[in-house]
Order: sequence, then C-alpha cells, then structure tokens
Amino acid sequence: MATIDELIQQLKSDDENERALAAQQLGTQRTLRATEPLIEALQNDPSPMVREAAAQALGENGDRRALQPLLETVNTDEDVDLRQSAIQALGKLGDRRAIQPLIRMLQDSPEDGIRAAAVIGLYFLRDIRTVEPLVNALENDPHSAVREHAAQALDNFRVPRAVNALITALLHDSESVVRFYAALSLGKIGDTRAVDALITALKHDADTTVRQYAAQALGKLRDTRAVEPLIDALQSEDNNVRSAAAQALGEIGDRRAVQPLIRSLNEGSGYSAFRHYSATALGKIGDPEALVALIPIVLDENEHSAIREAAINALSRIPHPRSAETLAKALYAANMGQIRITAATALGTLNDPSTIDALSQALFARGDLSLRKTAAESLAKIRDPKAIQPLIKALKDDNDTLREYAVKALAERREPEVIPVLVQALQDKNASVRTQAANALHKHALAHPDIILKLPPEDRNRLGRTLQDKLHKERQEELCK
Repeated sequence: MATIDELIQQLKSDDENERALAAQQLGTQRTLRATEPLIEALQNDPSPMVREAAAQALGENGDRRALQPLLETVNTDEDVDLRQSAIQALGKLGDRRAIQPLIRMLQDSPEDGIRAAAVIGLYFLRDIRTVEPLVNALENDPHSAVREHAAQALDNFRVPRAVNALITALLHDSESVVRFYAALSLGKIGDTRAVDALITALKHDADTTVRQYAAQALGKLRDTRAVEPLIDALQSEDNNVRSAAAQALGEIGDRRAVQPLIRSLNEGSGYSAFRHYSATALGKIGDPEALVALIPIVLDENEHSAIREAAINALSRIPHPRSAETLAKALYAANMGQIRITAATALGTLNDPSTIDALSQALFARGDLSLRKTAAESLAKIRDPKAIQPLIKALKDDNDTLREYAVKALAERREPEVIPVLVQALQDKNASVRTQAANALHKHALAHPDIILKLPPEDRNRLGRTLQDKLHKERQEELCK
C-alpha cells in the first residue's frame, strides 16, 4: 500500500482517476498531514470527481481545519453532487460549529438534495440541538427523501419530541419508505410509548415492509402487549412479516408464543427463514415444552441442515436432560460434519456434566480435527472438574494441533490442578504447544500466583524463557510490518 507521502504526491497526477483514488485512500488513513493537500484538491482541482473525493476524505479525516473550506464549497460550487458530499463531510467532522450552517441549509435551501444531505450531516453530529429542526423536516418537508433521512436521524434521541414525531410519521406519512424508517428508529430508541402505534402498523399498514419493520421494532421494545398481535402476524401471507414476527416473539420471551411457534416450525419442510427464526425463537424463550418439536428436527437426517442447526442451537438454551441427550446423539450425525460441530458447540453452551463422555469421545475422534477442536473448547466451558481429565489426556495425543487445542482449553480453566500439567507442556516437542502452555500459565499466575511461585526453579525458568521467546517473536513480526 502507498505511503502517506506517495498518496499526497499522487494528488498531483495527470490522471484524474489516480487523483481521486489518492484522495479516497488519504481519507481512510485519518492523518492530519493530508488535510492541507486535500483542501488544495477540494478548492482547485479541475475535476469534480476529485473534488468530491477530497470532500469525502476531509470528512473522514476529522480535522476541523477543513470546516471553512467545506462551507465555502457548499456555498459557492456549482456541482450539486460535490456540495452534497461537502455537507455530509461537515457532519462527519464532528465540529459543533457546523450545526447552525447545516440547520440553515435544511430550513432554507430550495434544493431537495441539499436538504437531504443537511439531514445526514446533522445525523452524524448527534447533537440535541438538532432535534427540533429534524422533527420539523420529518413533519413538513415536501420531499420524501428528506423526511426519510430525518426519520433515521431521530433515532439518536430518546426524547418525547422525537418519539411523538416518529409515531406520527409511522401512522400518517404518505410514503412507505418514511413509515418503515420511522418504525426502525422507534425500535432503536426503545421507548414503550411507541408500542400501540407499532401494533397498529403491524396490523394495518398496507406496505409489507412497514409491517416487517414494525414487528422487528416490537421485538426490540420487548413489551408483552405485542405478544398476541405478533402471534397473529405469524399467519401473514408475507414471509418477511412472518419471520420478523417469529424473531420478535423470541426477543420478548413470553411462553404464550411457544405453541404458535411450534406450529410455524412444523409448517412445511426444507429451508425457510420463517422456520429458522421460529426455531431460534423457541430457544430464546427456553421453555421445555418446545422440545417435542425441536428434538425430531435435530435427529432427522433428511431435514435441511440450516434448520437442524437452528434447532440444535435452540436446544443449547433449554437446560433439560433431553436436550443434553439429543445433542450428544447429534455429535454422530452421519455424513454431516457441520452438524456435529454445531452440536459440539451447543454442548458447551448447555454446560451439562452428563455430556462430558460424549464430548470426550468426539475429542479423540480420528479424521475430523475441527470437531476435536470444538469438543476441546466445549469441555473447557463445562464447569465440572471431570471435564478437565479428557483435556489432560489429549496432551499426550500424537497430533500436535490437538495438543495445542487442549492447552488452549485448559487455559480457560481456573482449577489449580491444571498448572502442573501445563508446566509439563512447556517441554512439548511442538513450539506452538509450548507457547500456548506459557500463555496459559501466565493466565493462571494471575489467579494462583502462590502456586506459580512454588514451582521448582527450573520450571519457573522454563516458563520465563518461553514467554520471552514469544515476546521476541511478536516484536520481530511487528518490525517486519
């Protein structure tokens, strides 16, 4: 990649494409050294493309010296695209001196694109003083793009004025794009005063995208008043609305949704986002009543793999003996390596000691190193001391990579009895295993400094040498960059 000096020099190239590319790359560097050359390009380059790239780069750089040059560009340049880029750059600068000029542009400019750009600039500034101008734009601007951006920009502010304006836009704006951004912003703000309006939009809006975003917003608000309307939305003719409703019911976590979600999961076969979100939602609710639907899907080798994985992940969130038993069986799914790996990961999340034996068998299964790695990681998460033993045994395996996985897993344990085992691993024939053992012992030194200090001098010295070698290697790699 070119250096800063090379990029600055490239701004003087005879090729406008090279100059524009140099400006763009200087923006990503965020270096103050680029400010003056970029200002020069903004003000004097003959190519509108280069000047626009320079404006955008000045916004990315965040140097407030660019404020006045950008304002001059907005006020004097005839290129509309350049002026819009300069306006947005004013917002990205983060300089509060840009607030009033941007508000004046929003309120006074006859050009729709300029007003829309001003809203975007104000969005980047995230200042409470912008609420009233943004609300006014949302309520009164004749151009839908301005109102759309205003609806998005107001998601920065959890204040009654913003919430009320967004509710009004959701229920009454003539443009669906404004309504669905209003729904999205109400979800992000998280004010439950919006629940009734979102339910109304979910039930009655003519646009399916608005209904979809209303469902998503209700999930984020997690208000139980939305449960029954969302259950009704599971029957929508639009799959996106149904998927959003299932997802929202999972976020709310009310068990009234369990049976409707089971019916949704069992509807049809093969993959659909709707079935996927239904399985995921059942896991988030965490009611054992869902096991009757999830278990057959996990064990059905003819089921779509993505649906099986969603059901496996759902079981990992439902602590129950049948969940553990089913996930252990899924470790041996025929010809489905990813299913086995997903099951192994899920067993770690479930954290059930009864699955230690199944994970131990997976740890030593020949031919599938990814499964063995995942089994090691999951054994590390099971908070039963018995989970340590298979990991210790794995340190004697003839596979270097498995021994490294085992050491990494033992690093996550805090039982003092793993320390002598890790000390032995400092003598492993593989350098990566030794380094991981040293890293693990360093972690344990913070939890059990007394035990580390009681190690024989030769072991402490070996630990110190390994950590020094690792540090030296890291410094060499840094110098080579």
